[in-house]
Amino acid sequence: MIRQGDAVVYKNKGMFKVHNVGTLDFSHVSRGKEYYTLQSIIDAKERAYVPIDDQTSIRKPMNHSEAMELINRLDKIEILWVQNEKLRERDYRDCIAKNSPEGWIKVLKTLNERTKSRGSATMMDKKYRQMLEHALYSEFSYALGIPIDKVGEFIAEQLQKND
Repeated sequence: MIRQGDAVVYKNKGMFKVHNVGTLDFSHVSRGKEYYTLQSIIDAKERAYVPIDDQTSIRKPMNHSEAMELINRLDKIEILWVQNEKLRERDYRDCIAKNSPEGWIKVLKTLNERTKSRGSATMMDKKYRQMLEHALYSEFSYALGIPIDKVGEFIAEQLQKND
């Protein structure tokens, strides 16, 4: 059960706090329907409103041990196998929509492999990399208690220790 004050991961947008739980006084929403009012932990101007019966858009974040376990398994996580280049973005979106850090890592690893093989990144690849790194790094930052701008360095250090 998610309650007011809880930290949550909202889709691929990163870490949010549940600011309020209740009905909204907006003309375009159903009267009587309850929503989570979410406030971004990183950007004070960013808010989101999620119906409380929507169990796919928000989830509890990883804890410290889950984050460390995932980082220690990074090398074992497979890339996303794209069957059809024309449907690549759909495959990315489908994987991202599952709201899973492991899925986000699959897409990021796929983007890295694609950039290596092509020699450069497309605009679409850059867009997805930026979005997913923000989402993943904000969750790692929260779970590990380190600043978001230190997450990449922390992961690199952990991977080096594992070699």
